[in-house]
Amino acid sequence: MGFKKSLIAVTATAAIAASAVPALALENEFHGMFRLKGVVNNFNATPVINSPEGSPYGFYKPENLDKDVPTATYFEQRARLMYIAKANDDLKLVTHFEIDSRWGDASYTTGRNRGGAIGADTVNIETKSVYLDFNIPGSGVNAKVGIQPYNDAFKGVLFDADMAGVLASRSFGDLDTSAGFFRFDDKGTVPGKRTRDMFAATGKYAVTKDIKVGGAYYFIDDDRSENDGFSQPYLFQEQGDTNTYHNVGVNAEATFGPVTVDGFFIYQFGTLRAPVNRHVSAFAGNVGARAQVGPGTARTEFLYVSGDKGGSSTTNAFQSVQDEHGYYGGNMQILFRDAYAMTIDNAIVYTSNNKDQGVIAGFVGYDLPITSKFLASANAGFAAVAKKNGNTSNVDNSKYLGTEINASLEYKMFDNMSAIARGAYVVLGDYYSGVAAGGQDPDDPYMASLILNYAF
Repeated sequence: MGFKKSLIAVTATAAIAASAVPALALENEFHGMFRLKGVVNNFNATPVINSPEGSPYGFYKPENLDKDVPTATYFEQRARLMYIAKANDDLKLVTHFEIDSRWGDASYTTGRNRGGAIGADTVNIETKSVYLDFNIPGSGVNAKVGIQPYNDAFKGVLFDADMAGVLASRSFGDLDTSAGFFRFDDKGTVPGKRTRDMFAATGKYAVTKDIKVGGAYYFIDDDRSENDGFSQPYLFQEQGDTNTYHNVGVNAEATFGPVTVDGFFIYQFGTLRAPVNRHVSAFAGNVGARAQVGPGTARTEFLYVSGDKGGSSTTNAFQSVQDEHGYYGGNMQILFRDAYAMTIDNAIVYTSNNKDQGVIAGFVGYDLPITSKFLASANAGFAAVAKKNGNTSNVDNSKYLGTEINASLEYKMFDNMSAIARGAYVVLGDYYSGVAAGGQDPDDPYMASLILNYAF
């Protein structure tokens, strides 16, 4: 058979096959972002950060180190790529990937958060989400099944992460409800025998268009029978080999004219089992407000997370889920974790558990739109530990960690691209008095950063 006849035969066969398959029209959606951040500071990625070896994240820990901290300068970048395959309004597949690196870190290698050295060529794509999002016919229930982002109903003090599981949601008029199951870990040689699982149930009711009240219950059961990473040493969070705890709380939001007030209270109880054998009785609470004041918006937040002094069969230390969470309500850059952190992520209060000490914190801020292109923001916050314990730098010092003052100026270059200049400074509290080498006070931390953000 000649080439022309062969081509005609192949084309005809393909046409017949295509006509025999039902048409499937997919709507393809692409979203994502790119961020570049340049930093000059004496805080992130310096010797005063207590990080796991080779991992640039963790608590500020200046004890017994030189008071004069070297200046660190670095550039880091992040790209996130989201592809959504939408079959119809009731069914879609959501995928989300991430590529991070610090300029100059490594090349021709494999692993997350690297590939910024000359030559690049690194296998470094991270899977953030892969899940089905669909509506169950005739039920009014929406289901998300797979690896998905999920955060607590309490501003992230307990958990805020990507996790594998199933989440079902349904609305009943003014009442929104959801229930889910998530598997954090499965460490045994026989799947399902040594796991860490979470069961979740939430609800929110719109009393009026201006008042909403909600509640949530999260049950976390850790049956891994070993302390193999749930309490990383750099977190200084006491855990048993197996742990069971319940988290139940309420939240609310109300708008009164130009003022919006919100907050939450969560109580935690359960058991840290062998070898620790301690009961858990802990809580966290928050209240915040924002209001139109003059040409801008004023904000304020207060946070309390219970801590434990040790020496009792009951611990009052709030058990946050490792460092897979973050409280960003105060818009801090050093005192609490920075919302713009990427490959390098450090803070004085790195987790809400805060080395079993808990935290007392307050914040104020003001956002001012100067023009349609420029937005200025200023923030101040303080923090102290709720309880002193064996992790406290010096139990004879005060509980006061310090005060942060920061400011930023954002320039909107395009509708979906901005440049942000930021600066932050922390006046350390008496908690750190005399803890540096030679009984000296450590230098106050500072950070200056310039950020480019593009979203599509």
